[in-house]
Amino acid sequence: MIKEAIKPRILPVEERIKNFKEVNLGYTEEQMLAECERCLQCKNPKCVLGCPCHCNTKEIIRLASERRYEEALEIIYDIYVFPRSIDRVCPHFCENACVLGKKGDPIQIMLIKRYLADHYGLPPSFTDCAPSTGKHVAVIGSGPAGLTTAYFLAKLGHAVTVFEKLPVLGGLLRVGIPEFRLPKQIVATEIKQIEKIGVKFKPNTPVEETCNFNVLFEEGFDAVFIGIGAHAPKWMGIPGEHLEGCIHALDFLREFNLKGTFPIGAKTAVIGGGNSAIDSVRVAKRLGSDAFILYRRHRDQMPANPPEIVEAEEEGIQINFLTNPVRILGKNNKVIGLECVRMRLGEPDSSGRPRPIPIPDSNFQIEADMMIQAVSQQPDIQHFKDPRLKFTRWKTFEIAEEVCATPISGVFAGGDCVRGTGTVVEAVRDAKKAVNDIHSYLLKT
Repeated sequence: MIKEAIKPRILPVEERIKNFKEVNLGYTEEQMLAECERCLQCKNPKCVLGCPCHCNTKEIIRLASERRYEEALEIIYDIYVFPRSIDRVCPHFCENACVLGKKGDPIQIMLIKRYLADHYGLPPSFTDCAPSTGKHVAVIGSGPAGLTTAYFLAKLGHAVTVFEKLPVLGGLLRVGIPEFRLPKQIVATEIKQIEKIGVKFKPNTPVEETCNFNVLFEEGFDAVFIGIGAHAPKWMGIPGEHLEGCIHALDFLREFNLKGTFPIGAKTAVIGGGNSAIDSVRVAKRLGSDAFILYRRHRDQMPANPPEIVEAEEEGIQINFLTNPVRILGKNNKVIGLECVRMRLGEPDSSGRPRPIPIPDSNFQIEADMMIQAVSQQPDIQHFKDPRLKFTRWKTFEIAEEVCATPISGVFAGGDCVRGTGTVVEAVRDAKKAVNDIHSYLLKT
């Protein structure tokens, strides 16, 4: 048993803090094969069970170690239609379940799969599709759920058109993640590959803003899939959020990714401990701000991917733990600082993490001229006015218990807009369930 994983090539700190080049450069073939050799090929692989999509990573690693790359790619693409993207941003549930992780480093499954997808192209079966069914499906949203649904429905012989309100395709893969983690050219390339099997994409087409399902059916669509994700900011609700210089991470990252720049503050406070917070503070730092994080729990409770936290700290970003803002300070309608309170950790809450509890009379102030909130988000359902639709108190779509169907016949939903904010791989899992439900529905109509 080799306890230590093969480390990927990483862009040096002194170089990466000056630009937005990809930081994790992945494996060479030699490194990839050496990491495959660490795999125990467990009889009952926990990695497969740990993956929300139950990707057969055991078999992928076995085939890769034998240099049977094409066969390994067949398994990968049967699960993920955009593996180059997903294996850069997935929170690696499979690695968290790896038995080697109990006594050392888990197998670096994402880096192995990423190497294969980066260097050996598409498997031969990628463009194989069933004969046309004559059915046409409208997909609303081009994020992970929409892309997955569109591709696998097209493989089953259905015509698919994807509507996207933004001028670019990819959803949060494209506008919610900075290039130093996921280069936008990789997302664009993988979407171009989906076009090869006949999927049509219509950017700058916000059909949800005038959403009328009857009109879509009259235009010739036989089914509709709603995969709009969770793109609406959810605020902390503290005084001062109206001040100039206060922005949500979703808006900050989207505007930066679309325009390539953003009017950053001289001293930027980022609130939160998830990937959006880490992404935002690293972008702000690269734009020239003295950026730092305020997080109400300890480092061990941060939901961000651990390697991203390490990279942020390497880049000189300070993370202030057990600290929570209670008021945004302003002058002339602009942010000038934050009033914060110290926290202590109590018993676990519903998330399983220790509950943060404010310490009485521990208030203090921090200087800042910009605040980025990265605490939560929710689906943007404001334009879905059809009275037949049902929503939960979390503003997510209600669907049937056993299928992904909404109360409207022929209309389905999946991904973050149903489950709530989750991960890319969970959106893929939900979308593949929706594909089966939509396909069964179409065969009956």
